[in-house]
Amino acid sequence: MKQETRRGSLIANVIKSDDVVQISKEALEIGIDAALDSGILKDVPIVNTVVGVLNVGGTIRNQLLASKVIGFLAKLSELSKEERDTMVDGKFAGRVGDALIEILDRMESERKPGIAAKCFAAYARGQIDYMQLRRLLVAIERLPSFDIAAMRAFAGLTIKERAAADQHFLNSLVNAGLAQNNGGWDGGVIVPTRLCDLFLELDLDR
Repeated sequence: MKQETRRGSLIANVIKSDDVVQISKEALEIGIDAALDSGILKDVPIVNTVVGVLNVGGTIRNQLLASKVIGFLAKLSELSKEERDTMVDGKFAGRVGDALIEILDRMESERKPGIAAKCFAAYARGQIDYMQLRRLLVAIERLPSFDIAAMRAFAGLTIKERAAADQHFLNSLVNAGLAQNNGGWDGGVIVPTRLCDLFLELDLDR
């Protein structure tokens, strides 16, 4: 089995460590980027370590990645030590850090790392299984962040109302695995999938 990189090992160790709870909830309220820029997190050693390891070379992409990872870790600070251990030592054992870096690096908005953290939290608490976690993470990656807020309203529409929904929005849901054609004789209507129901049950849109 391929071993974790230095970056991956660091992230895995931070998740399991009590140091993760040092990332203040106040930082989440004003946004991770603003907290990093303002210096609120400057005195949190683990934050400086993560930023230092991820932001090698100081490129814009690495700066964004560091911000995403800090945002993800901040959300995980709400989990107990046992739940964080479960997350690291479960199906992702030996590669959770690198897997997280790869997943977060592909996400296009500041909001998505927090949503991903909610998914991992649900997995750690036994609310979802490993395959559901993976499918949710793919859906989060593929769905444009600006479409997330409209999902709950779409799920509550009638069949007739869904047939009149914005085609671009429907295409986004289908591409993310959150909707499918119901196969009706008249060409069918796009309806939510079970994955969409799970997304909303976990309040990933909130």
